[in-house]
Amino acid sequence: MIVGVIGPSDSSQKICEYLHQLDREIEIKLYIGERVVDTLDKISICEKECDVIIFTGCGVSEAVKSKHEVKKPNGFVSRGGTSILKAFWEVKNDNMKLDRFSIDVVENEILEDILQEVDINHKEIFSLPFSNEIDEMEYAKWHINLYKQNKISVILTGFAGVYNEIKRQGYPVYRLHVTRPLIKVCYEKVKSEFELNKAQYSQIAVEVLSLADYKSNNENYYSNMIKKSEMDKFIVEYVRSIQGSLFNFGRDEYIVFAHKGAVKNVDNYNKLFKLQKDIKNIGFSLGVGIGIGVTAYQAEANGYKALKRCKDSDEFYIYSVDENDFIKGPLGLDNELNYSLVSSNEKVMDIATRTGLSCESVAKLMAINEIRQSKIYDTKELANYLDISDRSSRRILNKIVSADLGRICAKESSKGGGRPKNLIEVLF
Repeated sequence: MIVGVIGPSDSSQKICEYLHQLDREIEIKLYIGERVVDTLDKISICEKECDVIIFTGCGVSEAVKSKHEVKKPNGFVSRGGTSILKAFWEVKNDNMKLDRFSIDVVENEILEDILQEVDINHKEIFSLPFSNEIDEMEYAKWHINLYKQNKISVILTGFAGVYNEIKRQGYPVYRLHVTRPLIKVCYEKVKSEFELNKAQYSQIAVEVLSLADYKSNNENYYSNMIKKSEMDKFIVEYVRSIQGSLFNFGRDEYIVFAHKGAVKNVDNYNKLFKLQKDIKNIGFSLGVGIGIGVTAYQAEANGYKALKRCKDSDEFYIYSVDENDFIKGPLGLDNELNYSLVSSNEKVMDIATRTGLSCESVAKLMAINEIRQSKIYDTKELANYLDISDRSSRRILNKIVSADLGRICAKESSKGGGRPKNLIEVLF
């Protein structure tokens, strides 16, 4: 993905630097204009060269959109609470008072919230929120007139052009800079829009939601019906948030159809974690399996494969299976793995034949080795990674050693005495 950043150099450089930290795979192109009017001739070139556009502020965004219909996914980095607090900090570091100041761009509601949270003994505050009908240099004149009338002692502005002009004239002025949290919000917005527009996101995603402990006997029939109506509200709200279609199968299962782009991302995983938590508070456990496919049939079948892994895990972890039969999970956790359920790799099949393990188990163990950057395990450690019993873990390690694909590299003494544990090095 190619990201175009349009605006003044200081904000553009900071946005570029932070975006590279967020996502090293993206390419970023800068289109510099120190004043709002200077950015108007940048948009046509930017749209031709980039997939998404980030404007450094609302002034740049509105000025461009007033003259040009922007068709690519786009957004601007707002000036919110973190921008104001950073400017306040700079003022205090310069031993300047904040009892009388003027500020532009930010909404009055945001400013009032910040002033209630911070300990500033303010006497006079003048605010001029952003308006597309006000020329950029009119903001500069407004600030300077207030200062000349001795109504303020400090000026805060979100415009680079305004800042440079007031600074040139020698007045005490501070920038409302772009900040990392606000850059991240903007980037996630334009990235989400871009992903939804990509051709690959025409693929179908199916989420299978299943209640593991829903009971329909006469003893709790009516109470469960009341709880289920409350639970249905949570599920409908979730489905609406991803613009999916919901189908109810029986009393305890739901099928959600959606685009791959709306489902296969961290934001959606967080929504599903919250949905599981909300439903658990009602008294049920919700299993979730995500399936991706080029057809609805394939996506649904993969959703059930993923759901089985979810139900097999102790904590109802969420898994996904894609169109190539790669399983990923537990989603959103540090020990997340990605490996093939059906391997055509000759090396994997050879190891499976020699050890008696399934190809899936071999592929999963290889994925764990890669994440851990180590191939040495004791029985309990491998059991935790594979989410199986210690006994099953010991059996797997014995098979690997017996096939000459593993060796006992050390013995580890137990703290409480007893037999020392073998440390096994996996040799594939």
